[in-house]
Amino acid sequence: MKVRNFQSYRGTWAWLTQRISAIVLFLLIPLKIYSGWAAKGKVYFPDWLGSSRKVHFNSAIDILLLLAFLLHGFYGLRVILIDFGIIREDKFFWRTLAAVVALFAVAVYYVYIRAE
Repeated sequence: MKVRNFQSYRGTWAWLTQRISAIVLFLLIPLKIYSGWAAKGKVYFPDWLGSSRKVHFNSAIDILLLLAFLLHGFYGLRVILIDFGIIREDKFFWRTLAAVVALFAVAVYYVYIRAE
């Protein structure tokens, strides 16, 4: 009996990353918008979530939102470039991830670390 080893394909990880980031965006964007409305007193905000201002101005939510946005956008751009035949599928997985991490690190540094 031949045992087959699991092969980790980069396309699978790119697809999975894009799907997970879509779910994170689907949850965080409405939370960010709703908490902003609640902070202005336009809508009711549940007490069990805490203060609407604290939720809206929470830097951890902002950082996670930025990371999900960059991952989803850059891997989506990678798929578009593959579909048009500009790049090959086996290339640019790690380059895309490196670009996301670099842009994310620069943004977090300038907005959250350097500003303080």
